[in-house]
Amino acid sequence: MNLLWSRIYDVILKTLLCGENYVQAAMKKNASHRTNCFELLGFDVLIDSDLKPWLIEVNLSSSMATESPLDMSIKSNLLCDMFNLIGIKRFDRKKESINKIKHRMKGLYGKGKKSGLGQGIQGTSLQPHGNGSGDQSNPSNSQLFQ
Repeated sequence: MNLLWSRIYDVILKTLLCGENYVQAAMKKNASHRTNCFELLGFDVLIDSDLKPWLIEVNLSSSMATESPLDMSIKSNLLCDMFNLIGIKRFDRKKESINKIKHRMKGLYGKGKKSGLGQGIQGTSLQPHGNGSGDQSNPSNSQLFQ
C-alpha cells in the first residue's frame, strides 16, 4: 500500500510542477504576498490492475456541497485539515465576546488606552487547536467554529 501512495504522490507532484510557472505568474499578478492566498485542488486518479495511478483530471475550487452524512464527514475533515495546514486556528466566539465587552468598558470608564483603528481588539486572537504539544488531530466543524 505504501508503494501505491508513493506512486500517487509522484503523479500529483509532477502535475503540480508542470503548472508551477503559471501559478507563480498568477501569484505575482494577484497577490501582494505569497501567504495571502491558497487553492484547494482535487486530483482524480484512476488505479489500474497493476496498481499504477493515472491522473484523470485536476479540479480547481472543488465543490464542498454535501449530499450525505458520509460526504459531510469527509469534507468536514478535509476542511479542518486544510485550515490547519494554512494556519487558521480554532476561533473561540465566547472569549471574543468577553474581550469586546472588556474593551468597551475600558473605553467608557477610562481605565485603559483605547485602541486605534486597525489594531483589533486587545486580547483577542485565534486559538490553537490541541494541547500545545504538536497535536495535529482533526477537530470537528463544531470544535473549529464555536
